[in-house]
Amino acid sequence: MRTLTIRVRTALAFAVASMVLTTAVLVFVNLASQQSFARTLPVLGRDGGPATRIPSAVPITPERIGASQTTLRVVTEANALQWQWSAVGIVVAGMLAGGVGWFVSRRMLRPIDRITATATRITASNLHERIALVGPDDELRRLSRTVDDLLDRLETAFESQRRFVAQASHELRTPLAVQRAAVQIGLHDDVGGDDVRAVRDELLEQNRRTEHLVESLLVLAEADRGLDGTTQVVHVDDVTAEVVVGAARNAADAGVALTHEARTGPPGLVVDAEPTLLRQLLGNLVGNAVEYNEPGGFVRVTTSSDGIVVENSGPAVPVDEAPRLVEPFRRCPSARSAGRHSGLGLSIVASVVQAHGWSLSVDARAAGGLVVRVGVSPVQPRRDAGRNS
Repeated sequence: MRTLTIRVRTALAFAVASMVLTTAVLVFVNLASQQSFARTLPVLGRDGGPATRIPSAVPITPERIGASQTTLRVVTEANALQWQWSAVGIVVAGMLAGGVGWFVSRRMLRPIDRITATATRITASNLHERIALVGPDDELRRLSRTVDDLLDRLETAFESQRRFVAQASHELRTPLAVQRAAVQIGLHDDVGGDDVRAVRDELLEQNRRTEHLVESLLVLAEADRGLDGTTQVVHVDDVTAEVVVGAARNAADAGVALTHEARTGPPGLVVDAEPTLLRQLLGNLVGNAVEYNEPGGFVRVTTSSDGIVVENSGPAVPVDEAPRLVEPFRRCPSARSAGRHSGLGLSIVASVVQAHGWSLSVDARAAGGLVVRVGVSPVQPRRDAGRNS
């Protein structure tokens, strides 16, 4: 069943309301006029006595009217015409009110038509267009601003997705090209055993890098998808200690001093989080701090009631470049191992932080390296809640 448009419904509402009000007014006027006329019309007495006034409750009959038949016909005809013209007036008033309602609704809904046309016209290729409605600051203009704000967020998301797809394609194509070149050049017809082993090692390294990149993309997609009620009470101090212990060997091999300091009183830093994503966040922060460091450097991990701080030495990072390192595949040009990582470490950290509603800041140290702060929302653990499994 087809629903009437707002414009038609507004016109009908105007018409019906006008007809109802006009009918009520005219019926009241006609009945009041008849009653007033009945009170002032002289009539003969019952026995031919002097003329009197008809009480309002007594009906007017020809026998009681002290006037000629002509006067009676005039009064009756006037009464009938009064009702007929009242009916015509009601219909005309309804039509005029319907027309006014149509005109007013058309003027009032014109911005809605513009908003609809613009929203229908906008696609992924012209997300830069905006409604930009002008006029008084009313409900329709506020609706227009809300839609424009939504389009701003969509444009930002689409641009980020385009950059991500382009960068991911480039990152995935690079190891594949290296593998193809290694096979074509390294495995020539008279290849020896040493060449085969070198090609094997190169293929394994590129395969490892591709696998790590794909895993990072999956984690990033999982973090962007949201938590969906998968959170639980997690003791951050315990998870941080486990991550630091797991990264101790790599830190020792790189000549980097890795330490963890818990500045929280009992029961420690406890948050409501998704355990796997939290462990991935800490692992990426510690792993990046160890990897992008220098021999003899340090990585200091601190947990406090405010959150987590990972500070590391390393190459100098431009102050304006540090906050942009959370973008996918963004690497610091001065990092010596920029080619070994996927460039998604801090991007995953940012997505995990956003999914949990926490805060993240990445700042450059004056002496080189970074300071990454993750502000969390501590919770009070339940008495029956155990430690992290």
